[in-house]
Amino acid sequence: MDTTVKALDTEPAAAPVDYRRALGHVPTSVAVVTAATRSGPVGMTIGSFTSVSLDPPLIAFFIDRSSRSWPRLYGASRFGVNILGHNQSEVCRTFSRPSDDRFHDVGWSESVNGVPLLDEAIVALECTRFKVDLIGDHYQVVGRVETLELRASEPPLIFLRGGFVDLSDGSDKSQRS
Repeated sequence: MDTTVKALDTEPAAAPVDYRRALGHVPTSVAVVTAATRSGPVGMTIGSFTSVSLDPPLIAFFIDRSSRSWPRLYGASRFGVNILGHNQSEVCRTFSRPSDDRFHDVGWSESVNGVPLLDEAIVALECTRFKVDLIGDHYQVVGRVETLELRASEPPLIFLRGGFVDLSDGSDKSQRS
């Protein structure tokens, strides 16, 4: 049975703004990817984090090809994935804005392997780079989870329809970013 999917050479299904608005109805957890470089720690917010495989333990996230942080992150073979809690929208904003030192006002520590991990992350993963693929206008980064730490049982920070959703009390109190 041939399961190959062939891309059709057609016009996009929707204008980019409509595509983004429609897919904004899919909630995403928010994480900060961090790594150590020769010039210091580097980190960036991602909203496309997912589990890929249990055996081996693999995760994935996507980074826009135009990202200025990606070349620095790519230079590190080990990286951290810091899952943010529902009350960490400011940390999300800090790591999504252009800055030479995003770590300045954020608590963090270095793991035994030298990976910067955010102190207040509800889950911290240390990963080694497994695979990077160019897909459309993004890189798909797959990492092998080497260590993980569940630090808090609070709800994650969720991004939905252009803002944050607070799930801490079970209700939807959207906070636009």
